[in-house]
Amino acid sequence: MKRAVLGALAAAVAALAVSAAAWACIAGPTLNLNPTQVKAGGEVSLSGFSYNGELPIVVRFNALDGPVLGTFTPADGRFGDPEFLVGKVKIPADTKPGSYVIFAVQYGKDGQLAQVPVRALLTVTSVGGAPVIGAPSNVPEVGRSVGLVRHESSAGTAALIFVGLGAALIVGLIAWVAAVGPVRRGAQPAVVRTDR
Repeated sequence: MKRAVLGALAAAVAALAVSAAAWACIAGPTLNLNPTQVKAGGEVSLSGFSYNGELPIVVRFNALDGPVLGTFTPADGRFGDPEFLVGKVKIPADTKPGSYVIFAVQYGKDGQLAQVPVRALLTVTSVGGAPVIGAPSNVPEVGRSVGLVRHESSAGTAALIFVGLGAALIVGLIAWVAAVGPVRRGAQPAVVRTDR
């Protein structure tokens, strides 16, 4: 009985470890800004990795459908595949001081999002260099819907399904080994020595 409980516990721990490792393998792209505080009209350097090398990276200002600040071709990455974002964008000169979001998105040939969009926070400062206290953050434009924009991405859903199926398969295999292993050891015939 103790062996069965320990086997089940070991199987659960192994499944969690494998699921965590599998989840880490499907991390999406990253986006870094330098500097993170800039005056209106200033320039910001962009960097990031894990982008789809076959699709351009579109950088938008303050919304998924906001103004396009630039479009970049992924640069060669860690293993020679194009996956890096390297570039600079200029913040619109008429931007008021406050907090804004820079988005990096990739669209498929059908015009739909191909990956989960990534974002980074940018603070636009006043002429003196400090953010204006009480400055509006993400002021909605006229006619824009308020709240989160929802969009289903088949890439994220499919990845989660494969991770779940993989974890379930491994848990089932470990449970089978834990259940059948002791039975097979007990069912083996005793070895009879004939050299006496």
